[in-house]
Amino acid sequence: MRYNNLKQRPKHFLSFTGLTVIEFDKLVKDNRQDWQEQRIQRLLKNRPNRKRKIGGGRKFVLETFEDQLLLTLVLAKSYCSCLLLEYLFNVDASTVCRTARVLMSLIKKDGKYIINLGPRPSRKITTLDELRKVIPDLDEILADCTEQKIPRPQKKAKRNKHHSGKKKAFTIKTQIATNKQGLIVHLGKPVPGRKHDYKIFKESNLPKIIPKNVKAYLDSGYQGVQKDFPDLDAIIPHKRTRNGQPLTRSQKIQNTKQRKIRVAVEHTLSQLKKFQILHQTYRNSLQNYETVFGFVANIVNFRMLCRLNTA
Repeated sequence: MRYNNLKQRPKHFLSFTGLTVIEFDKLVKDNRQDWQEQRIQRLLKNRPNRKRKIGGGRKFVLETFEDQLLLTLVLAKSYCSCLLLEYLFNVDASTVCRTARVLMSLIKKDGKYIINLGPRPSRKITTLDELRKVIPDLDEILADCTEQKIPRPQKKAKRNKHHSGKKKAFTIKTQIATNKQGLIVHLGKPVPGRKHDYKIFKESNLPKIIPKNVKAYLDSGYQGVQKDFPDLDAIIPHKRTRNGQPLTRSQKIQNTKQRKIRVAVEHTLSQLKKFQILHQTYRNSLQNYETVFGFVANIVNFRMLCRLNTA
């Protein structure tokens, strides 16, 4: 399987990678220079007296950036075994793992396609002002946590940390925040699944970096946020009291309006889960989970930005 062959069938290309051929070409164009610089830096690392010219020696089977990125996207979209990709791309399974790890870290690095709410160094993909030109209204932030199953840990201490009472399984959680259009503007670090969503929110820097004039829409699990963060304009649904007193009609109407706004973050989580590497039981090392999640989040944001620009 190679890029030049697969792009002849656009529907198959979209099914394998999650991107159209045009979007894939834009992604390649945007990251080719960084890939070349990373490759040169790797070859010169700890070898200041290198004599062989860059590009010399045995040629890599997946020589082009397009083929390496295609392999990485196929792995993320289908989450098949490296052994299967070995036969599809005619490379060794260890080469598949190594190539995917390098490309994921390249795309995830510095969150190229995620406009963080905090301090932002200048990057290729826009500043906050440039994003406002694409999406004018950034007045609302929607936050939520997602969790993914992991294999049962061998150590008891690790099992206790990762056991989720909600899912009745061993999981790992990640907090995200989006705007009203569903673009990811904040990615939290992965934490064990036992930790509650609100505790993750309190321990993260998200409450500190949300501007005061921006409304934060949270779900009913974030009870106490208005008391703990009085300066934050947090909006959570009304919840029935313990004595069973039903909600009033106005409270039900307010909850319905909030759900219609919050559905954008649920749609974004759905887009992330379409990449099977974030949907199935995560079989790889948890040390690489942040890189994997960041890679998929950047791809989803990149796809949204492309389609918003087209619209």
